[in-house]
Amino acid sequence: MIILGIHDGHNSGASLFKDGKLLSALSEEKISRKKNEYGFPIKSINSILKHNNISKSQIDSIAVSTKNLPPKYYLVKRNTSFSLHDYIKEQNDYWYKKIYENKNVKYLDVFKKKILGKKKLFYDFSKIKNEDDFSGMQMARKKFYSKYFSLDEKKIFFFDHHECHAYYGYYGRGVINNKTCVITLDGGGDGSNATIWISKNEILKNVYRTNIGNLGRMYRYITLILGMKPTEHEFKVMGLAGYALEKSEYYQKSLKIFKETLGLKGIKFKYKKKIKDNYFYFKKKLSGERFDTISYAIQKYLEDILLEWFGNISKKYNIKDFIFSGGVAQNVKATKKILESKNISSIYVPPGPGDESLSIGAVYCFLSKNRINQKISDMQNPYVGISFKDSDLDFIKKIKNVKIKKTTYKEVANILAKGNPIARFSLEPNEFGPRALGNRSILADPRKQDIINLINKKIKVRDFWMPFAPSILEGDAKKIMHVIKNHKNPYMTISFDVKQKYIDKISAAVHPFDKTCRPQFVSKKINPEYYNLIKEFKKITNIGVLLNTSFNLHGEPIVFQPKDAIKSFLKSGLKYLYIGKYLIKKTNYK
Repeated sequence: MIILGIHDGHNSGASLFKDGKLLSALSEEKISRKKNEYGFPIKSINSILKHNNISKSQIDSIAVSTKNLPPKYYLVKRNTSFSLHDYIKEQNDYWYKKIYENKNVKYLDVFKKKILGKKKLFYDFSKIKNEDDFSGMQMARKKFYSKYFSLDEKKIFFFDHHECHAYYGYYGRGVINNKTCVITLDGGGDGSNATIWISKNEILKNVYRTNIGNLGRMYRYITLILGMKPTEHEFKVMGLAGYALEKSEYYQKSLKIFKETLGLKGIKFKYKKKIKDNYFYFKKKLSGERFDTISYAIQKYLEDILLEWFGNISKKYNIKDFIFSGGVAQNVKATKKILESKNISSIYVPPGPGDESLSIGAVYCFLSKNRINQKISDMQNPYVGISFKDSDLDFIKKIKNVKIKKTTYKEVANILAKGNPIARFSLEPNEFGPRALGNRSILADPRKQDIINLINKKIKVRDFWMPFAPSILEGDAKKIMHVIKNHKNPYMTISFDVKQKYIDKISAAVHPFDKTCRPQFVSKKINPEYYNLIKEFKKITNIGVLLNTSFNLHGEPIVFQPKDAIKSFLKSGLKYLYIGKYLIKKTNYK
């Protein structure tokens, strides 16, 4: 049985399963080269079908995430097309007028210049009554899928947004038992932003659902207030928060502003003070507060309330093993605090827990609900993208002003040890999710502090306060950092404190102020090529760690195919590219 998973909202993508096995999963942005791509993921669908030699006619069923997709956001490709100024315009010209002036303003009137032409819509909008007609939108989606794939509408299934998040985490972990709690938390989807699920007989029971668990929304709009793009730059706020002095009274005013609005009563969120919106209220209240103060306060508030929530859930259901999914689960500082709690034995955060994984979650929902008697793939191995062949690199021989030769792990490791960053593009499948896990990474020597400025200035053009992450040989992890409760961290989903004796030894991959890092534990079983490269680096330096940041130019998605890698390499300040078995060196490098 072949099942296609589709997510056509924010950060769209597709997944393909055969007899319960995940064949490939891909985010549309990787191919379209547009961050947070929104809409029908035609490029990723065609790519994974072609890669697996499966035709559209062979698809038995389609599982679609998110029942209520907003037509207005789809029509303007909100997250894809919006600049920072568009998000501010959205607040001023749409939400303020609706909430504070009680005006019947139309979203599509505010953003009429962004409305897509008919050729880019895919779906028939003629029977969608208005910009908020969810049921009409779902019908248009279903009819298009039926026609495009020549598939009976009865074989097209829609699943709740948070249910997809929950099942992605549950089956993604690969350990199925009846003493697990799944938590989902995000900015919102299908009328909810927080849910709790308890596992029983391989089925998840939804025991709590709410649309006032506003942690994701609060964080989103604080990101905007600080002059950064919401749903994209929240990680920058988290990185900035790490520079605060945690015991200082300096932050109490800002922290109080958050704490006096939303709290908990047992496992349920409750308003302490019900506010009209999360943007204008906090913008006014935080006026005059410093950017670093605000960053710390929202991060501290998030950590405190999540600790309390998880603790209350643990006590009520007598459960200590958790799975955390949804966009807020990407906050690695918060997951660290949760794992450190005495109430928690384990927490699993899957690779790419945000909306990029909803297409996989939708298929998990389908397989679980239909009780199909077959082994279901987990996400223990995150390299589920598309692989390439040596012949796909034939074009590199025509590149000018470079030297190309076959190379070895030892040669690449030596170049890294001499202080030269190298971009790595493996021909093996790309990693799933927003984190580069070695196959599409820029690598460097973590011992050299000045490597940060080199990468930021000449290659990544990143914000100066953002730390880089380390890839660590799995067997060396406990030697280098305080691994909480023997937690394995192959996807960079939790941060840890670095041991004092290693802070200076891997200083370029450690947060400069709070001395934490967001590590990737590299397993020889899961990624032998990357493991062997780090092992060669260790032979030279006695450090089994490489600095690892995503292979992309600022503002672009991570590179996907060889031509993306070459294009980004030639436009960047990189001197070396390690692609497949070849080393490419610029001859005109300055």
